[in-house]
Amino acid sequence: MSDLQLGESDFVLNWAIVGSGRICNDFCTALNLLKRHRLVGVADHFTESGLNFSAKFHCDYYDSYDALLASPQVNIAYIGLVNSMQKELCLKAIYAGKHVLCEKPCTLNSIELEEVLQAASDNNVFFLQGIWTRFFPITRRLKQEVKNKSIGELKFLSANHMIFNKYLERIKSKELGGGVILDLGVYPIQLACLLFDHEMPTEIKCTGHLMSPNGVDESCTIVLLYSNERMAQLNVSVGCGPYSSVAAVGEKGVIQIRENMTAPTELILANGERVRVPLPACGRTNFANSAGLCYEAEEVRLAIGNGLLEHPLMTHDNSRLIMRIMDEARGQLFNNI
Repeated sequence: MSDLQLGESDFVLNWAIVGSGRICNDFCTALNLLKRHRLVGVADHFTESGLNFSAKFHCDYYDSYDALLASPQVNIAYIGLVNSMQKELCLKAIYAGKHVLCEKPCTLNSIELEEVLQAASDNNVFFLQGIWTRFFPITRRLKQEVKNKSIGELKFLSANHMIFNKYLERIKSKELGGGVILDLGVYPIQLACLLFDHEMPTEIKCTGHLMSPNGVDESCTIVLLYSNERMAQLNVSVGCGPYSSVAAVGEKGVIQIRENMTAPTELILANGERVRVPLPACGRTNFANSAGLCYEAEEVRLAIGNGLLEHPLMTHDNSRLIMRIMDEARGQLFNNI
């Protein structure tokens, strides 16, 4: 359950979908699970894809992003484009006066992120970096267990996220903002930030391998050191897998997510108890457990309905910290190899 509450008669979010790729399809499939959410239209520079999308989800097709974002029916934009295009479209939506939910990473670095966040603040619109993991019930239960010290003080976090997708153009292309840290690394990094209460690490270390001949990052290990002998070891790769797991180790035991750390449905507590939260049933999706995008979408509606410009589970400062760590990790990886 959300900490944010609204009554039954509250407003409907009218969505513009910017892009028509796999994640946009999954997002709209999840939206179909919810009340008080309506698809207005979609725009994509791939016209055929956009037209097929509009037919599938029974919404209008717009022949340009600007036209879609100018629609008076739209009050929020979902941006699901490749990394290199996200900043520009975030700013277009913000300057059009629309709230924004943008898929991770939103921008390529901290400088770009600050430009987007400042624009959102200046234009008085809600903005969320779309890290859907934070809104899953299992992630929230993990955070609560750590906060309540059911394993004592959290001393060590191991988070692994690996998917063999280095062949995808969006992954192997520098021009499209490819590489493992921006694509997969954001997930274990954000989890470390969440479980260590968004402290800035005392030290960040990153080593790994670049993808030849593309020159983007293929695999790496990121170590975050914190005060009081606490640390996180984060392993990511687009060259092997799938493998996705979490172990949060404290003075009294360990809590584990054994599969799909980005969209988890089961947690194993220190006493061996298995906590399961099944996903709502929905149509076929491109990515595992994409029905869980409904958690994020509804939280956005609740936040906006309460007059918030950022969500308390994923604040703008949270996004700044995650991006700062990614900047440092990528800088070390590219400079040291």
